[in-house]
Amino acid sequence: MSGMSFSFSDPRSFRRWAAGVSLILAPALIVLSLVIDASSADGHEMLLAYAANPVQTAWHSTLLHYGWVFFVPGIIGLVHVVRRRGVVLAHIAGAASVIGAINMSSLMLSDIFHLAVYRQLPPEQAKVVTEADNPAFSVVIPAWQLPGVILPLAGLVLLAAAVWRAGLAGWWFPASVLAGNALFVSAPTGTMFFYLIGPVILLAGFGAMGLRLLRMSDDEWTPLPSPSPSAAAA
Repeated sequence: MSGMSFSFSDPRSFRRWAAGVSLILAPALIVLSLVIDASSADGHEMLLAYAANPVQTAWHSTLLHYGWVFFVPGIIGLVHVVRRRGVVLAHIAGAASVIGAINMSSLMLSDIFHLAVYRQLPPEQAKVVTEADNPAFSVVIPAWQLPGVILPLAGLVLLAAAVWRAGLAGWWFPASVLAGNALFVSAPTGTMFFYLIGPVILLAGFGAMGLRLLRMSDDEWTPLPSPSPSAAAA
């Protein structure tokens, strides 16, 4: 079947489209979530802004959550098309990226928790509650928060490198993922313009790769197995 065709009943067509659309939709949702973010500040100032804009904050967190959720089928699709070269790297990076994206998506729930605290308590009391020394943090931070940040950022860069090594994209793909992630995490606090540059670069890189998957033929996506010698002789 030719590229860009779609069918719910054809497993190759449906899975190729699911992966391609996800690679476009995931970074697009992340960019949109940052556009409507109530604050580009950090810490206490950010939480005060969130409390003053509860509906906007809820939409921001929801879109950011689903942005990372939609990365999962796209990641699986990229691992699927890497064959012969870069396979081991794709498997390792893909597994790390999926685990990291799932963790990252769940971290958005903390926005809703902080929003509720800052809406119900005076600012100084809310700050004390959210910054309290909680023994659970000694488990949550290394087991949940750090994997939720490190694994998807590093894993996506390595997966893009595996896709490039497999000959499925040019150098621009791993370069855009690396640059987008680096700019995203290093953007100065309080500068929404610079905060958006990284995600926009990710949208360009992953969006182009998503279109590449959508334009693949189903045979490129999943080559049919060659007949065995005995079957061919029969």
